[in-house]
Amino acid sequence: MVRQTLAIITDSYWPAKGGIEQTVQILAKNLKNHFNVYIVTHCIPKKSTLFSKYSTIKGECPCNDPYDTNIFHLKASPIQRLILLPLLIWNIPPGRRFKSAQLFDFLFIFYKAAYKRKLEKLVDECSIIHCFSTNYPARCISEICLQKGISFIHSPYIHFGKWGDSPAQLQTYCYADAVVCPTESFKNRFLSCNHTEKTRLVVIPPIIPEQSKPTISEPPVPQRFILFLGRREAHKGLAMLLVAFAGIETSVKLVIAGPGEPIKIRNDSIIDLGEIDENIKYWLLSSCEFICVPSHDETFGIVFAEAMCYGKPVVALDVSPINEIVQNGKSGLLISPDNTDDLRNALDKLLTDHKLRIHMGETALQTYKSCFETRKILNKYIFLYKSLLPDST
Repeated sequence: MVRQTLAIITDSYWPAKGGIEQTVQILAKNLKNHFNVYIVTHCIPKKSTLFSKYSTIKGECPCNDPYDTNIFHLKASPIQRLILLPLLIWNIPPGRRFKSAQLFDFLFIFYKAAYKRKLEKLVDECSIIHCFSTNYPARCISEICLQKGISFIHSPYIHFGKWGDSPAQLQTYCYADAVVCPTESFKNRFLSCNHTEKTRLVVIPPIIPEQSKPTISEPPVPQRFILFLGRREAHKGLAMLLVAFAGIETSVKLVIAGPGEPIKIRNDSIIDLGEIDENIKYWLLSSCEFICVPSHDETFGIVFAEAMCYGKPVVALDVSPINEIVQNGKSGLLISPDNTDDLRNALDKLLTDHKLRIHMGETALQTYKSCFETRKILNKYIFLYKSLLPDST
């Protein structure tokens, strides 16, 4: 039996940051026994414009993968940088005045001129392609697959109303043999935007990192603590959490971990660890009382499933799709958006009720095992891939 070749396309590849890039890493690692797997990605700097995303010669993302997955970085040559110059319109006046989904879609022609031939060569021998991009690589790879007759799948982790849902992008996803949606609510939102029933939509959650035993010589936090884990983006709700935590009278620390600007609040009860490695992350997840990330905008919310993997309750907002992952009153507490008093009460309730906290943690772990366990999710992906491939001998 000849093994098929699978290429995974992603906008960037920095798994240590978490999120979907970590899912891609885990997926590629676990598929090696079934396919010849490699990843195609861009080297994207931390702070990037539309132009710098694709004109970067040297990226800050890691060049190697700890699981020895082959990674092909799309780096711009001097000629490609010249071709991509019109992308500067997106970020400088007067282009900023006319920034729109239509302008974004139009500028794709320059990305295509710069990278289509290189992408064609990289995927020429592929049997199937799985694309996690919500940007120009998704459109370019779709054109290539349609021209070459390669089976392909899109997993577009769109933040509706923010990125990944321009008219041309939405149409692009529908060209695929299948679109993988992380939740039912995402599927319904996608359908409402596309008004199509012809596309094969499959609901498969992202693969969550399995529980790992940390090796820590000295605990970074010696006392009981609540954990905020994630990027410091506004929609993650860190500002709301800080206000709610200020009213907590119980002796407890708030630990903040993840990339972004350090917090400016001076409070001995708040510990900002900044960006952390995987070992520290595992220790924090296994040692916290519970996790609280009051985010109001998630495509899935991997951090919540990660906490459940460690048997930890979750305090979060009662918004979709988080309320598909966390069962209010069972595996955590979900509060109404923008209600700081309710958030403070939820924190107090879990901090002071030991039995409730333990019971919710046990329920969270059982939910993880039944819904998000790695092998179950991986089997769904393998079944989908094989359903799109002709039998080979």
